[in-house]
Amino acid sequence: MSENRGCLKTGLFGCLGIIVILTVLVGSTALIAWNRSGKVHIEDKVLTPESAGASTEVKGAKVTEVPAGTGRVVLDLSQGEFEIHPDQPGRSVRVEATYDSEVYLLEDYFESFPDSSWVYGVRSQRTISGLHALFRQLMSGGNSPRIDVYLPAGVPLELLIIVKEGGFEAELGGLWITKADFRYKKGGFSLSIDEPLQEPMESLTISGAMGGFEAERLGNASPRVLDVKCRMGGADIDLRGSWSRDADIRLDVSMGGMAVRIPDDVQVQGLETYLGDLKVENEEMPLPVLRFSVKEKMGEIEISD
Repeated sequence: MSENRGCLKTGLFGCLGIIVILTVLVGSTALIAWNRSGKVHIEDKVLTPESAGASTEVKGAKVTEVPAGTGRVVLDLSQGEFEIHPDQPGRSVRVEATYDSEVYLLEDYFESFPDSSWVYGVRSQRTISGLHALFRQLMSGGNSPRIDVYLPAGVPLELLIIVKEGGFEAELGGLWITKADFRYKKGGFSLSIDEPLQEPMESLTISGAMGGFEAERLGNASPRVLDVKCRMGGADIDLRGSWSRDADIRLDVSMGGMAVRIPDDVQVQGLETYLGDLKVENEEMPLPVLRFSVKEKMGEIEISD
């Protein structure tokens, strides 16, 4: 019995020690947040490639991967509200940001190469811990960054968009996007293409975990390859729009759900299990063919027409 009481006593003191350490940690964080709660420096910035600094290491973009005459826009954004808008031809990429410089870091970089290709990137990230940010939010209201990105029409662009713990909206209608890669984690985004792109996309990739997204009228992008992966979250994908060519579409969901809407004016292959044996009404006029590959693991894909 004495040995059991000794073990219980040791375990009790161990738990109390952990509680004391956590209390001190939370208390000190709250005290720091209180002391800095009055230091709110809201800044409004306009960023462009012309005013950006050069970077010897371009995140997410190797020089050899950017085709001649093409620009790559890399957005690495965290903990805020972000939007992409189409802009008029003849303009440069432009970023308009409002953020608290006491809490968030905003920086951009630009690289141009002899073959007229270039890379422009923007990074936004929080500079304090999540716990500190929570206390600051409670004590002083806090301010999440708001960043609007304007992309010019008439310029071939590749996009790499990385969003963490934030909300993101993108409208790409009417732009010239050759490739687009969207990655999200602990957040969500909305993508819409309300009118056909200037040229069909070569590829569109959407992948992420612990979040969700919706994509509307992807047929207006007509990607040759569409690759969608969703982990521990949900997705709503609308494939309607003006398809101009055949496409290979890969859908992969794990521990989540995905809803996919199929347009009427295409031929579909690989979805017999979901839609039955579809028949083409007008065989004299060839329709674009969408070839599907579907993978489900502890999740479900619902497909409707």
